[in-house]
Amino acid sequence: MEYVVISYALFAFILFVLIAAPFGRRADEKERRLEQIKGSAERPEFEELQISLASRLFGRSMKKLSAFMRKMVPKKKSAANGKSKKLETIAKQLRFAGIFMDPEDFNFLKTVILVVSLVLTLIVVLFVKLQPLYLVLVLCVGALIGIMGPTYYLRSRVTSHQNGIKRQLPDAMDLLCVCIEAGLSFDASLMKVSEKLHGPFIDELLVVYREIQMGLTRREALQHLCDSTTVDELKTFSSALIQAEQLGIPINNVMRSQSEQLRIERSQQAKEKGNKASIKMLIPMLLFIFPVIFIILMGPSVINIINTF
Repeated sequence: MEYVVISYALFAFILFVLIAAPFGRRADEKERRLEQIKGSAERPEFEELQISLASRLFGRSMKKLSAFMRKMVPKKKSAANGKSKKLETIAKQLRFAGIFMDPEDFNFLKTVILVVSLVLTLIVVLFVKLQPLYLVLVLCVGALIGIMGPTYYLRSRVTSHQNGIKRQLPDAMDLLCVCIEAGLSFDASLMKVSEKLHGPFIDELLVVYREIQMGLTRREALQHLCDSTTVDELKTFSSALIQAEQLGIPINNVMRSQSEQLRIERSQQAKEKGNKASIKMLIPMLLFIFPVIFIILMGPSVINIINTF
């Protein structure tokens, strides 16, 4: 009886394999075609199709308008140095934020936002009946939003981008070390890590990969990576790779030591934040919790003393 059951099971399994095999081959062919289409879409000639619709519609017109405004505004030699320094500062902040934009285009965008905010506030003032004090307050708020809004947004993007790099650095470092130890080259390891992970640090690694593909040496690309961040761990990582390339040290040894050091530093930072938490909790306790406790405890006795006297 057992042999009969086993034979029936084998017959059913073979029949199922024979019936389902053509469908599996079709699915494999579809996956191969999709991979070919995906690979062709990632070629440089198709990169423009991946740009957003807003960038394609308004990007070129904004560049033309900013160039026209720069031609119309007369330049002075005395203010040229100060302006160049400001543009360099803005360019560094844009790079730290992971925004690939020209600083002059960013200044033009700030001007557009200021004009739009002022126009909107004037429309609100004209069509909404408010008291003079509130009208002045609305105008001031609109002007502050137009002036400080882009700068505050850029600073918040810098902070979030650099914090994202700092959080993602140990995991990406471990995966990069595994890829190099598996036999892949540094460039191929960068591409493999970019396929598995996504985030600000992966974007920086892709920038390094593109710069190497464009003809820069690995040392120059890593130096650009070191200059494009404020994270000390990433600067140490890039400088260690540069020194390893100069001295001929295997990259996998450097990657392993760097990842271990990053894990140790992360645990030390977590302990430091935990030790600081108890001290930081004293401020809200003294300002908000203790006064309420004193009111609850001393309130009835104070009321009785006031009634007696």
